[in-house]
Amino acid sequence: MTGDAGVDDDVAALVALAVTLPPAWFTHLAVRADLAPLWAYAPAGALAVFGLVLTLAFGRKALRGIAPSRDRVR
Repeated sequence: MTGDAGVDDDVAALVALAVTLPPAWFTHLAVRADLAPLWAYAPAGALAVFGLVLTLAFGRKALRGIAPSRDRVR
């Protein structure tokens, strides 16, 4: 991506949240409404944790000015 690495990472963090947390939340709602089995909490929880870890990682990189696809500042 071209542009500011911090902005790119902010966008990547928001995309990670948008892709992972809504499905986990709606799975939680489905289980509470008895539309999904109780074991559905396990993959929903794993997806939520994965999304939060990705968001924190991209947020940390944004604060350091590192592009999402890089390990170090260029």
